[in-house]
Amino acid sequence: MRRIVDGSFLLFLVVFLMFPCHARGDSLRDCEKQFEFAESLFEQADFYRAIGEYKRLIFLCPGAVALCEKAYYKTGVSYFRAKKWQSAIEAFDAFLGNFPDNRMAGEAMYLKGMSEKNLSLYDEALVTFGDIIKIEAGEYRARAIYQSALVLVDMEKWERAGEMFSLVPGESMLYDSAGVFSAGLENIGSIPHKSPAVAGTLAAIVPGAGHLYTERRRDALVAFLLNAAFIWSAVELFDDEKYVTGGIVTFFELGWYSGNIYSAVSSAHKFNRRTKKDFLQGLRDRVSLSYLHDHDKACNYLMLSMRF
Repeated sequence: MRRIVDGSFLLFLVVFLMFPCHARGDSLRDCEKQFEFAESLFEQADFYRAIGEYKRLIFLCPGAVALCEKAYYKTGVSYFRAKKWQSAIEAFDAFLGNFPDNRMAGEAMYLKGMSEKNLSLYDEALVTFGDIIKIEAGEYRARAIYQSALVLVDMEKWERAGEMFSLVPGESMLYDSAGVFSAGLENIGSIPHKSPAVAGTLAAIVPGAGHLYTERRRDALVAFLLNAAFIWSAVELFDDEKYVTGGIVTFFELGWYSGNIYSAVSSAHKFNRRTKKDFLQGLRDRVSLSYLHDHDKACNYLMLSMRF
């Protein structure tokens, strides 16, 4: 009886020791299928479901290091493609923290910097792109220089932006684009400009004149007629010795008069911002950059188009 029990225990032990090996083989195949499913969702631009499947793989298959590396990276790319910039930053931080030596680390840093730029986190973006410039070479470095220059443009640091554009190497596909921006920034001082002080002074002298100066003719007409009507009413009331009513109308007129001055100054600032924005948008329209992902090669590309 003891021999039967011992034999049964031995058979059970052999089967038990063999089972994990069999499970590991099935587990790896399951992980590969999981990754393939996540990739198919990514290719269909179903980014949110893809993110869930990539995260599921990371949780269930921590031992499948190669797949986890790809899943961490593609989670960040999925957030980036879905324009969830903050989540993309966090995902790329996780990827870089776990796999700093991965061959896609440079691309992950670049997309992280682009996410920071899209969130107007300009200082953080400059740091990220600066790190790429220090450690990368070739087109990665050129792209980081180019995007650093664009960040400086958004920060309205024109001189530094021009200097940064000049650092784009001649062999880069971005060289001509950088030249367009650099040349354009040299002319930024010549774009139309309205002085807020002049607009406010003109509005104080003649209501509506400040708006006319800032090329807002309809607002100028409204300001002039409204203030003229109140002033005329106040004068008539005082001539008729209706001092209380005249005082009330004068009180309201002072409000309209002050508002006319404030609005004229604000209009000058808006004019300057609009002309500057239009000028820079004109430069951007001449140079169009598109982000592309090649699934077969697991690579990301920038496509440059220029108009002359």
